[in-house]
Amino acid sequence: MDKELNLLRTAFDTYLARLSSDSLEPSGNYLPYEFDHIDEFEWRPLGKEMVKDELNEITNILNYWQRSLQRWQAWNTVIEAYNPDEAWELRWEFLETRVHHCLLQPSAIRDTFTFIATNSMHQVRLASEDGYHDYLDGDLKLPGDKPKYPTRHRKEQRLDELISAWPEAAAFMAALRRVDDAPYRQETSDYRNRCSHSIGPRLGIGITRAVVRSVQQATQITQQSDGTFKRVPIPATTSVSYGFGGTAPLDMEKARISNLEQYQRARECYEHYRNVLAAGMTAMRPVRRAARETS
Repeated sequence: MDKELNLLRTAFDTYLARLSSDSLEPSGNYLPYEFDHIDEFEWRPLGKEMVKDELNEITNILNYWQRSLQRWQAWNTVIEAYNPDEAWELRWEFLETRVHHCLLQPSAIRDTFTFIATNSMHQVRLASEDGYHDYLDGDLKLPGDKPKYPTRHRKEQRLDELISAWPEAAAFMAALRRVDDAPYRQETSDYRNRCSHSIGPRLGIGITRAVVRSVQQATQITQQSDGTFKRVPIPATTSVSYGFGGTAPLDMEKARISNLEQYQRARECYEHYRNVLAAGMTAMRPVRRAARETS
């Protein structure tokens, strides 16, 4: 036990020293919480509060992700000096939970951006367009209707339709669709989906899903006219097979770099979202100066 505690203590001291470095990624300041101009326009009741609250939350998410990536890099540089058994212990004690959080963020934040942009621009249109109804595709139409849960594709399509009138919308939607894209999912062995729905890859060491069950086209061995044999498909028939497979562990540094790029794309998406919101507010009625000064 003393040996283990000494390992943890020594490694953590080294980590603290590494954390003071100015070379950790992503560099730069955290996002600020001052949201210009939102208070300068007249919103529907609680519309302004909704928009500011959800902006605060997406800012919190991005700032925490930035902090976590920096600590991930710091631990990677510390752990690489230890042997495999010690490195495994240190990852388990200090790093895996933070890495797991980071790896889930691209999928989560893409859906969060869609959610808050839909809410905010719906409020903008309610406050600026006569005859615009407080209804979003998917809302219940009658009491007792079953809730509908649109797919990601449908929610993004709904958002695209909602904001298409603003020129800034195209850049935002393009940035949104670059987050949690197919190359990232491939680079991380589809970590989020596998962890949520089956068994995800391990971090750093260890193989999962060593045996794989699959359903595929059934075949049979058939003799050919020249006397040879060939495996040919059996029409309209499938068969179940079992075989050795295995999902390799994620390389902790390669996964960090892939995740860092996703964070940078999410930051870009955030800026484009702010541009769309700012453009939308220009059509809203300004708050009267006297009312603004007393608020």
